[in-house]
Amino acid sequence: MNKAAYHHGDLRTALLEAADTLLAEQGAAGLSLRAVAKRAGVSHTAPYRHFRDKAALLSALAAEGFRLLAEGLEAAAARHVDDPARQLKEAGRVYVTTALAHPQRARLMFGGNVALSDHDPVYQAAGERAFNGLQQIIHAGQAAGVFRDDPVRPLALSLWSAVHGLVMLLLAEQIGDVPAGDPARVATMISWVTEVTLSGVLHRDSPGNS
Repeated sequence: MNKAAYHHGDLRTALLEAADTLLAEQGAAGLSLRAVAKRAGVSHTAPYRHFRDKAALLSALAAEGFRLLAEGLEAAAARHVDDPARQLKEAGRVYVTTALAHPQRARLMFGGNVALSDHDPVYQAAGERAFNGLQQIIHAGQAAGVFRDDPVRPLALSLWSAVHGLVMLLLAEQIGDVPAGDPARVATMISWVTEVTLSGVLHRDSPGNS
């Protein structure tokens, strides 16, 4: 990173980009502030301007992952504003494909096997934004009479859990006939999981649940 960028306030962005690259290459265990500084081309003390320790850096990476996921879910909803059922299917597809495109980031966000900064407001807000995007789709679907009139949060958790379970199984290569690297088979499996899960939230009188 050159000095001009350094003085224009791009240091944090450069550090996160370097950290994300290292995360993809080596996983969270191989990440360190010194390694990130070296990859970003700055002094080994520079990361401490923005991250007090490795946990803070990992929290920032996880927050960025949730931000990108939230944007993907929001875009999926925007593409099908008059079709809540399609919105949910698209949200499920986005969730799975985003995780498979960045497996180490997904493990960091959801694995629970590395220390993240406790009570990091940015990390918490990013996670809540992603989950709220799903809740908003359900709420809109209820208002349209498409989804069942149960509490939104349990419905959202049920949907999230089903799709997340598929992600974890694929990342762990536990579905032998559906390799994570086979886009066509993954797409078919996503379709099956979202369709079956969706049937559980459709209103009993909805045309899609007849």
